[in-house]
Amino acid sequence: MKVIFKSKDFASVEGSGFGFNNRRPMANAWQYQGRVQHRQWNGTYECEWEQSENKARQPELLWVVRGDSRLFGLAAGLKSKGFTVDVEP
Repeated sequence: MKVIFKSKDFASVEGSGFGFNNRRPMANAWQYQGRVQHRQWNGTYECEWEQSENKARQPELLWVVRGDSRLFGLAAGLKSKGFTVDVEP
């Protein structure tokens, strides 16, 4: 399953206590990958800065977390922190 959400920065997600860690760059300078390691769920993630056509709008990070059905707990936690979350099977 996949959990998809956006954030304004890395700190709001990595400092949330949901287990996001080991961020490292991917092939492009604006793309990153890492792991989600929490006692109730685990998985891997990829994130990248969105390329916005509207230059006045602040760019956001698009996060995609992959794992098993325990990620429903992560999605609920992110929603409780105010993130807009999409879940895909």
